Amino acid sequence: MKTIWLTSCLLLCLESSGEVLPEIQAYALAHPDRQEDFPALALDDSGSPWIAYIAYDGTNDVLRLARLVDDHLETGEALSIPGVVHQPSITRDRSGALHVFWSQLQAAGHWNLLHRVVREGKVSGSPDLVAKNAIFADCGTDDTGRMWAAWQSFRGGPSDIYAKHRDRGVWSPEIKVSDNPEGDWAPRLAFVGSTAFIAYDCAREGNFDIVLARVGPDHKVSRQVVAETPSYEARVSIAVSPDRKALWLAWERGLDRWGGDRRGHDYEIGLNANKRIDLVRVDVDSGAVTRTPNLRGVMARLAKTAKLSLNLPEVFTDTQGRPWLLLRYASRKGVWKVALTRYDVESGKWATPLELPNSSFGQERPSAGVADKQGQLWLVRPSDLRKNKKAGVSGIYLSRIAEDLPMPLSGESVPWAPYTSPERNDSAGKTRVRSRGERHSWTVGGKTYRLYFGDFHRHTSVSNCRTATDGSVVEQYRYGLDAGGLDYLGPSDHTDAGKPYDPYEWWENQKLSDLFLVPGFFNSFYVYEREQRWPWGHRNVIFAERGGPIVYIKRALYRASPWQAQYPVAEGDAQISPMELWELLEKSGKRVAVISHTGATGMGTNWDAYKDPIDGSLETVVEIYQGARVSYEGIDLPQPTVGLRYGASFNQGQHDPEKQVTDFRMYKPGVYQNALKNGHRLGVFASSDHISTHAAFGGVYAESFTREGILDGIAERRTIAATDKIFLDFTCNGQPMGSMLEYEGPPAFEIRIQGTAPIEKVTIVRNETNYQVFQPGTVKWETRYTDPEPLPGMNRYYLRVEQVDGNMAWASPVWVMNGDEPPPEAE
Repeated sequence: MKTIWLTSCLLLCLESSGEVLPEIQAYALAHPDRQEDFPALALDDSGSPWIAYIAYDGTNDVLRLARLVDDHLETGEALSIPGVVHQPSITRDRSGALHVFWSQLQAAGHWNLLHRVVREGKVSGSPDLVAKNAIFADCGTDDTGRMWAAWQSFRGGPSDIYAKHRDRGVWSPEIKVSDNPEGDWAPRLAFVGSTAFIAYDCAREGNFDIVLARVGPDHKVSRQVVAETPSYEARVSIAVSPDRKALWLAWERGLDRWGGDRRGHDYEIGLNANKRIDLVRVDVDSGAVTRTPNLRGVMARLAKTAKLSLNLPEVFTDTQGRPWLLLRYASRKGVWKVALTRYDVESGKWATPLELPNSSFGQERPSAGVADKQGQLWLVRPSDLRKNKKAGVSGIYLSRIAEDLPMPLSGESVPWAPYTSPERNDSAGKTRVRSRGERHSWTVGGKTYRLYFGDFHRHTSVSNCRTATDGSVVEQYRYGLDAGGLDYLGPSDHTDAGKPYDPYEWWENQKLSDLFLVPGFFNSFYVYEREQRWPWGHRNVIFAERGGPIVYIKRALYRASPWQAQYPVAEGDAQISPMELWELLEKSGKRVAVISHTGATGMGTNWDAYKDPIDGSLETVVEIYQGARVSYEGIDLPQPTVGLRYGASFNQGQHDPEKQVTDFRMYKPGVYQNALKNGHRLGVFASSDHISTHAAFGGVYAESFTREGILDGIAERRTIAATDKIFLDFTCNGQPMGSMLEYEGPPAFEIRIQGTAPIEKVTIVRNETNYQVFQPGTVKWETRYTDPEPLPGMNRYYLRVEQVDGNMAWASPVWVMNGDEPPPEAE
């Protein structure tokens, strides 16, 4: 097997102090035709490093092993069969054998936790099944020599933490570590004697807190809440001191009431905005927690920006018991890099951090560090060596430094303090319907549907804009599953904006979406956004199965992509039109839906430009409202005010919650009502876009709670758009919203609404005109209404709901044909 490797000596300089650091020995494992990524690190008995990592060849993942031989990294044999692999972890047992764990997507969508043994450099046996439905696994060996694995598992509901240990080749029974009714996430292991310490974070009432569990030899579990503030506290790492008297825990700390009602384009309110890193010492005997000073100031100098987010801390200790920290931070160019620093216990100060060479990459990438017995630190991280957001080819980089590396202490020591996020306007007394076990049902036309709320328009750090604030794919699913209480979600990164959506990025994002498919509880989707500007419009493309093509806007970009060979597009205009998009998606054979958005802006759709009707087989609904901006229903129509801060900025200018957005300027043909007027049979939908959380819900009435069932409901326009989980049933002549009906007597409507605050106004809109207005004044309301004089030809009816707290909802239309369609001049 041919191995490509590189070794180099690098001189690094601390800009703030002017001191030149000693030489750092660095090794690289890189291949021009393969992505080598997601490394995990362990040392063998001789103190030599071994790395388990994922190699992607453009078709499949394979888990591989590499080791340091003389002065280079040498690739060993494959540990897994080709497929879809997630997050390896590696440890050494008391006999000196290495044990590698990983999750792999197998039959029926299950993520199985697998394990293999490496003895004397040789992989032995076949993979061992440790657990089913297991992701985000960590492993380690306790002081008595028992090997442990801990993982996160979805079993038909919110995730829990489980663990097992293996002694003399025999696995223990499974141990349930967590006891939280909401989601528990991302466990990490450390050991004192025969006791396993498992740190993880848990969702509680929409917030995330840090928990430290102790699992004794008798498998009894005790738990200590280490961090419990209004702030987001998650993604913890853990290390033990050499004397076994203390544990060091580091985690991300973000906004308070994370994932709550937020709208607008403010960089301070995204899921990853203003992330800090907390480091604490936990006394093993007493459980006492000692906090360290704020690290943000010294990191801001390294990143050269005050708008800073710090992610993925990895704590480890050296032979002297000092805690070291690896962490990822966003540079001004939107590139995430890895920094190394050390906390000095005696002075209570942080060492001035340094940037690791060859560490630039995206947000959601691990790094790891371990100290050997000779006082050397081994540091590993992946990097595609990017200079900006454009993806490259990933390699694995390993560095060796001395633990007595001179690192001057920072001059500042800011005490720890809770973080309070920017002010926002949550609706007072707002009722949230979070229980998925009590989903709203609706029986109409002889069928029973249930209402599922979700979002298909949430950007991540893969997109070229708002790199440090939107958050990663994993953060989007944390929001959807726990803080947002959604039923389905599909993050949607840009295809062309600023840089191309790389096929490897698409592979990784599909993999991460697969992690969070929980049949019967939560559906994940594969989504991207084509940001084609006016007059054609931005569109989100939603797949129910993996492997769909990215249909870039730029023709040359698509023709150079791997999908050109499968679904070719001919030479032509510089851009691939929406009509060609529909053709290519149909050629793919994948189950897919298309939703346009941001209508009355330069990013929107001029419905006058489409001379033929929109492709009704793929594109059946439109994003009438967007949490990051406004409603694009029509001119001079009401706007929701939920989640707004006074003076928040939108494309239409400054929005005053006491007024309406009335001027869509030159983009008026992009409003929803103009789409209806032009004969496009489109239902309504709502999504978030950048930064906005918990203020836009796409409601779908589906017969089956599956990916396909959700897309069936969208295809048949059984959809509502809402700013809160408002239940809205709209029936005409016994048929559900979205239906096409021939006139069989006056249209008779049944309306049922269960709001989240008193309902101020309900409007039946007929042919884009407010036709009948009701003022219920109650939270629950229902009525029947018959239109005594429908117009000749096509009658389009939809609903608009306004609550007293500023929340709104819309129901998709019904189309009722009364006789023949009149000629245009008669309208």
